[in-house]
Amino acid sequence: MEKSLIACKNCGNQFSGKYCSHCGEKVYGEHDRSVLHFLEEVFHFATHFEGALLTTIKTFILHPGKVSDDYCFGIRKKYFKPISLYLLLVVLYLLFPKFEGLNMRLQFYERQPVYGQFAGQKIKSVMQKTGMSFAQLEEVFRAKSEKTSKFLLPVLIPLTALFFWLLTFRRRKYFFDQIIFATEANCIFLLWGFLAFPVLLLLADYVNYSINHTHLRPAERIVAILVYLGACIFVAVGSRRFYKLSYPQSIAFALLFGAVQVFNVTVPYKFLSFIITISQIH
Repeated sequence: MEKSLIACKNCGNQFSGKYCSHCGEKVYGEHDRSVLHFLEEVFHFATHFEGALLTTIKTFILHPGKVSDDYCFGIRKKYFKPISLYLLLVVLYLLFPKFEGLNMRLQFYERQPVYGQFAGQKIKSVMQKTGMSFAQLEEVFRAKSEKTSKFLLPVLIPLTALFFWLLTFRRRKYFFDQIIFATEANCIFLLWGFLAFPVLLLLADYVNYSINHTHLRPAERIVAILVYLGACIFVAVGSRRFYKLSYPQSIAFALLFGAVQVFNVTVPYKFLSFIITISQIH
């Protein structure tokens, strides 16, 4: 006996089974409208979310480059989507405003060698229009830039991907592949540099204060070196796996990445952050 056909409520296609053969719309029955099914969906989402998330982060840390290699090869089911993970890390970063991270003080932009003169003129112009002193403007700027600087973090991904593509164009990787590995590298950059490392500094400061009754005040340059060094080590190992580079090539690749990442963060990213933030002050 032939199964009776069902008309898809989404596209009108005639089909048999639980899913439309044309658009994939599911046929919902009485069970799908029950509270039990709702709880089942919540449980499935939570367990899948947690499992995929932990698997991805664990693979990031223990096997740099493997997630990107698998993902571009077509093995994706067990992993959390790299771009979704990056956005999740940005959200977590938003929840910790006390970690200065990429949110720089107004003086930084005046001293910037590439666009410092332009920034100084813009700051003076805003001070004249608003009647604020530099200290007042800095306070307002800092409050607004906390969120702006974090929301702009995804800008680093295409910039990193472009660098990877230029450096490895002979490997004939799709630009999509470059985006995936750039996302993985920036996930580690964010996870290590602006989430895990600040927590470690807080713990070290707590221990030091408990023993010596003084707070740790590491130099900004030392902190920056440790942040970029961690990212470079990850990229060195990851690029060897993802691009099939030799040891010397992967080390050179990582060192170039560190230099380019410093440039991307201090010039295009922070310049864009400055422009958007200062334009919000009237």
